[in-house]
Amino acid sequence: MEARKIKLLEFIGNGKKTFNIPVYQRNYDWKEEQCQKLFEDIQNIVKSDYEIEHFLGTVVFVSSKSEMNFNEYILIDGQQRITSIMLLLKVLHEKITNENYKEEIWEEYLINKRVPEENLRIRLKPVESDGMPYKKLIEENDVSSDGNLCKNYKLFEKLIEESDYSAEEIYKSLDKIELVYIQLEKGKKSENPQMIFESLNSTGLSLTQGDLIRNYLLMNHEYEKQKMLYKNFWLEIEKKITNEKISDFVRDYLTMKNGAISNKNKVYEDFKKYIKQNDENMDEEGILEELKTYSEYYSWFLNGDSPNEKINQKLEEFRYLRNTTVYPLILSVFEDTYSYKNITENELLDILNLLISYIFRRSVCGYTTNSLNKIFASIVTSLESKEIYNQIEKNLMNKSRKSIFPRDEEFKAEFMKCNFYNKGTGHDFCIYTLRSLDNLKNKEQIDMKNITIEHIMPQTLNSEWKIELGSNKFEQIHSEYLNTIGNLTLTGYNPELSNKSFELKKDSYKDSNIKITREIVDYDSWKDTEIKDRAEKLFEKAKRIWKLPQGYDNKNIDNLEYGRNYLIGSDINITGKKPSKIIISGNEYSVNSWKELLEKLCIELYEIEPQLLKELIYNPSFKGKEREIVTLNKEKLRVPIKIDENLYIESNLNSNAILNYANMIATEYDLEEEIFFVLRK
Repeated sequence: MEARKIKLLEFIGNGKKTFNIPVYQRNYDWKEEQCQKLFEDIQNIVKSDYEIEHFLGTVVFVSSKSEMNFNEYILIDGQQRITSIMLLLKVLHEKITNENYKEEIWEEYLINKRVPEENLRIRLKPVESDGMPYKKLIEENDVSSDGNLCKNYKLFEKLIEESDYSAEEIYKSLDKIELVYIQLEKGKKSENPQMIFESLNSTGLSLTQGDLIRNYLLMNHEYEKQKMLYKNFWLEIEKKITNEKISDFVRDYLTMKNGAISNKNKVYEDFKKYIKQNDENMDEEGILEELKTYSEYYSWFLNGDSPNEKINQKLEEFRYLRNTTVYPLILSVFEDTYSYKNITENELLDILNLLISYIFRRSVCGYTTNSLNKIFASIVTSLESKEIYNQIEKNLMNKSRKSIFPRDEEFKAEFMKCNFYNKGTGHDFCIYTLRSLDNLKNKEQIDMKNITIEHIMPQTLNSEWKIELGSNKFEQIHSEYLNTIGNLTLTGYNPELSNKSFELKKDSYKDSNIKITREIVDYDSWKDTEIKDRAEKLFEKAKRIWKLPQGYDNKNIDNLEYGRNYLIGSDINITGKKPSKIIISGNEYSVNSWKELLEKLCIELYEIEPQLLKELIYNPSFKGKEREIVTLNKEKLRVPIKIDENLYIESNLNSNAILNYANMIATEYDLEEEIFFVLRK
């Protein structure tokens, strides 16, 4: 390794050389702010009458002799600064009237004169995507490209034109700019460019996990080999998956291979470990080829552009469900379908339907998603090459407790009362559910353009609706049923319908091209009885869409013991069960419901330390997907439990959700090992 301070122009000029920016580097991305700062520093040199100097920073490169004895400088760090200086020099070449200076800039810094080979003529070789715009800019003064190269060239033009100093003065100031270069010896292990690059990255370069992986796979090869690998493999991966998604892709790839889930910030480190553990079986080209194959499958997940339209429809459902934890498993299944031909596309469709049913039922039943990545990862590593559907089905159906595949009994109970309207982000989940229910027997899919969710019983009740629902019952009915599936449908007339009477709404519904909306016309009135009846009918459709595999008991089965003390954080499924007591630090309290259990727990712990419970208001774990769980404003809750003045907790949760939040509260108090509950016989 050689490190030396040197003048900028001496570094750029001084002999036959090319500056190659390797393909693993980012495109030129300096913005206006950085260019303006550089120019201000240069002007300050002129202003001081050339008495001050400017330090440009450090440049790191690997040097070697290329064809015709040219010094080839492969820039590891410093490409943004060197490229910007080259753009400034090109502008100065155009603006300077002194012919000697003009010739000097052109022949000493921008090009290598008298070189027969075209690829050696221009001193700087940007990454491939910037290569042609830069070449046209230097040789033809073509600034038509809309990339940063031409934008910053025009900016330097503008800055020079507006400057108080001439182009000649600015050019002379460049002689006062210095940098420190670090030259690495090619092939020397102690000067591994990858290690140097990682060190530089840790001190300030903003690179993604995907950037680091790309660099790792390409950096240690000869320049020409780098270009080949980049063009044939990595560029193809980037065409299929945007750079922002590559890190997620590699993370899911590693999960598929290892059965272990990488931390999002440790994907690069885990990728290196995986490669080193398997270095006897693969080289960089082999792993890039494999990644290229998987990237095509992954692009299908993201974009829904597989060759099979039915499969695309299923992949769209995963996007509506906003579940990406299943991707490692799907990657493996797609490999078995399209690479190994172990399963047919029809079998693949069966597997996708099975996974959608599992995810959808669990979401409706309020099971948390944080365990799904481990569930799917474990399935991937257990799969054998034959009867893959049966293996996945058996694995999911044998899950119990919090990993369970909800049976029809539980699914129906939660489907009827689930707050579909506020479930998920941007009502996607609700729209997906209603659309699926409508399309059960329809050959044509609903065109979702301009389609909105319609509350049959409106969100704001006017006097007419209060009478319709019953003067003594309207508040309770509205609170309990407003956002449930029985009261929701799809329409293109939502703003116009608003809170009109049920009779007037029916007139609009009867002409709808949406079947589940037209069917509402069959009802003479709209109260809780009708809402529940419609929910029942929609459930009969739901259990055929998100169906349970044949041959399995339709009731959740857990071998739970009545009268036993269960820790509050026990991994059990309590659907259909009720508590008889809660035990807090040895003190027993009788309770008749999970709501009472939560209420008693909160009140007792609040007495111990009020502030800890109040702080849950600001804890993101207590925000919930649909609403806040702990709040100062009871109006934000559907069924609030009053803990103290201006402190409330939501109780309109299923039993498993209540138990989960109870455990989280106990953990905040560091009492998770001292709180138990007992099930009622």
